[in-house]
Order: sequence, then structure tokens, then C-alpha cells
Amino acid sequence: MEKDLQIKLVKRAKIGDAKAFITLCEMYQEVLYNSAYKLLLNDADVADCLQETEIRAWQKITKIKNEGAFNTWIFRIMINSAKDILKKRVEVIEFEERHGKTTEDSYATGQLDQELNRLSEIYRIPLVLYYYAGFSIKEISEQLKMSTNTVKTRLARGRLQLKAILEEQHNG
Repeated sequence: MEKDLQIKLVKRAKIGDAKAFITLCEMYQEVLYNSAYKLLLNDADVADCLQETEIRAWQKITKIKNEGAFNTWIFRIMINSAKDILKKRVEVIEFEERHGKTTEDSYATGQLDQELNRLSEIYRIPLVLYYYAGFSIKEISEQLKMSTNTVKTRLARGRLQLKAILEEQHNG
């Protein structure tokens, strides 16, 4: 999206223009969906995540300081929404384990998605943002509030772990 148009739409949204906000959301809908899916691996959870992202973004649009950084800002909101959903998912699994219930793995999709999901969140989130959402290392460091060196390290370690998992699957 052209930065000038984005800035104009954000300024309009900040003063209550719902159509401008909807236009912004539509422009980032596909990349937000793809990134959320890589984190959550479940269409229902992704739909909940994106709905929560848009609600939170609308409620806080007046607080955005840099109109030109809307994409980074809304991605940060999406990541936080996804983390909330993942925490709830863990709580449900722990509850079911305590009460002797089992569930089938309904999150299975492609092999890479499954293996990506096996990575720790600290490696999975930077990988998704870098490879699927197309953010630069600097943008990821701003979103995750960590140094660029930490992002580089997590990307490298995440790639190594993913490679090891994939090799184990291939050889095992």
C-alpha cells in the first residue's frame, strides 16, 4: 500500500471515519490472515484472532502515534491476539489432561505447518513475521520489542530447529 494513502486513511480513522478504517483492514487482511494462520493453524482460531485484532485496533486507533507505521501497529495487535488464543488453547489442553479427556489433533494441516507449530513461540513468531508476512528484521525487532541481534539469533535458531525437525521426519 502506498504510504501516503495509508497515512491519510489512518488520520481519517483516528477522527472516527469507520470506512477509512475498514479500507485499512481490507488492505492488510490477506497478510494478516496468512500470518495468523501460520501461528494458530486453525481457521476458527484465525477468524477469532482477526476479529479481535480489528476490534482492538478500532478501539485504540486514536492512540497510534506514527500513521505511517499502521502495518507494524496492527501486526503487533494481531500477534498479541494470537498469543491470547494460544494461551487459552494450552489451558484447555491442561484441563482435558487433568480430567482424563483426550481430543484429536484438529490443527493438522500441511507438514511444514505442523513442524513449524512444534517450535517454541520465541522462534515461531519471528519466523512467521519474516518469511510469511515479509517484515524486515528491524520491523520485527520493533514489533516484538527486542534488539535486532536477538531477532537474528531467534531466526537462525528457529531455522536450525525447523531443519532438524524436518530431517527427523524425513529420516524417521
